[in-house]
Amino acid sequence: MVVRVLLLLVVAVLAGGGLTACSTGPETGDCVEKSDDTYVKADCASASLRVLQRLDDTSGDCIAVAGVTESFSDTGSGSTLCIGPRDVDPAAAINVAEEGDCVVGVAANADVHRVDCSDGAAEAVVLRRIENATTIGGMDQCSDVPGTSSSYSWDMVTTGDDPYGLSSIDKMGVDLLFCLGPPGVDPNSSPDTAQVGDCLAETSGDPGYQKVDCAAPYAAYRVVERVDSGIMGVELACGSSPEATSGIQRGSGFDGYVLCLAPN
Repeated sequence: MVVRVLLLLVVAVLAGGGLTACSTGPETGDCVEKSDDTYVKADCASASLRVLQRLDDTSGDCIAVAGVTESFSDTGSGSTLCIGPRDVDPAAAINVAEEGDCVVGVAANADVHRVDCSDGAAEAVVLRRIENATTIGGMDQCSDVPGTSSSYSWDMVTTGDDPYGLSSIDKMGVDLLFCLGPPGVDPNSSPDTAQVGDCLAETSGDPGYQKVDCAAPYAAYRVVERVDSGIMGVELACGSSPEATSGIQRGSGFDGYVLCLAPN
């Protein structure tokens, strides 16, 4: 009798006879909402989040998934959910921006996203993308990227099971750091690359100077000394140069530099 009951139970499970199979959780494309310490499927008419990709690995890397804002690891289902806004546009996602892409929203630090570089709204172009960037001690890894006028950091929120307690350890940086420069400006013409003997012209945009051919009629200044430190400032750095009549400083501390200038 016991054997017969067990057989009937197995048949009922296989036939879906009133018994529910274990749920594997949300899948790629499902809308979700947070419920306690997990995410559950939700009506897309009201949900604000969507599973952009489900990875069959609890240590899956969601950073490369366009539009992702957070990841959720679930050891129960052995998966990682890469989650982002319900109506995110992958083509505009900032987390997959590469060198040469243009972005908007950095100045306001709101809704930062990619745009076509021909778009008049483009604020900056990505000069370098740095993954797992170190920011401890105020370190700025963009200071060595010629033409950089600003930077933007991006972090993904990581939640879910954490068997090793890694999420409680303070990170020493950010997931992504974008070194940005003015759109349409050749970074090689930046004063960042200027050395003794190079010439500069004044410009209306940031950083206010551009490296040009010394034979150009608008080449107003010639670099007579370069000091790769911004600690001393222009007055001290250029005070010992008899040719210098002015100077410019970019950055501060050891990350900055001073160019001592003379009329060309």
